[in-house]
Amino acid sequence: MPITATKADPELEHFIRETRALANAQYASPQYRRILSMPLNMARARVYTLQKSHWNINRRDCWAFAQGHAPMDVKKLIWLHEEDELAGNKERGVEDHYSLQVRQSSEIGLAAADFRDTPMREGTRMCLYAYLHLVNTGPWLKSVSACAALEVSNSSEWVDGGGMSYRMGKRFEKDLGIPFEKQLNAREHAEVDVEHAHMLLQIARAHRDAPGALALMTQGLVESWEMDRVWKGLLADMMDEAPA
Repeated sequence: MPITATKADPELEHFIRETRALANAQYASPQYRRILSMPLNMARARVYTLQKSHWNINRRDCWAFAQGHAPMDVKKLIWLHEEDELAGNKERGVEDHYSLQVRQSSEIGLAAADFRDTPMREGTRMCLYAYLHLVNTGPWLKSVSACAALEVSNSSEWVDGGGMSYRMGKRFEKDLGIPFEKQLNAREHAEVDVEHAHMLLQIARAHRDAPGALALMTQGLVESWEMDRVWKGLLADMMDEAPA
């Protein structure tokens, strides 16, 4: 589905332009620039991967809350989105994304026990609680958009130069010598989040006539990306504690 609206719908076109600008602005923020330019070693890669695994599980919780508040047609869209994450894709022979991450992480010396036993850091916990609060309060359009924000900013159709999964995958390749093609989870997300990000516009088109719909969706994007910048900054601090 192309990221366009009809010329007869200037309000939706404005929403698309603003969303694209906000998504790209994430990568110009100090937090994103820092984490994407920080030299990686195995210790830093492990911190990044293990703390982000808690974040990934939290995304499943957030989508579940948003789904609970949403109307039936949107519940179905979220169900299809989350099937990839929770069950994988049988047609393509891809397992669930958490399992992909565990398998990929053997390349940096991690095992399943590390994912099970490594606790959240305090900064991780604070951000994940904030995400849960955002998506479980307020109007459903804002909640769903707040969840979809992180799919959009990970999509190469919305973001110039590729999303976070692709960019960090290339950093792992450059600094640690792990070919991008061997990074099972990063490669999968770089591909499927293009499709997942289409959900934002499907919802906007279907529900834009609801009172204040696009404004609520924009506010969900803004607040979600604010939290994401804070999270990236804290994650960079955690990584920076490991010697370069």
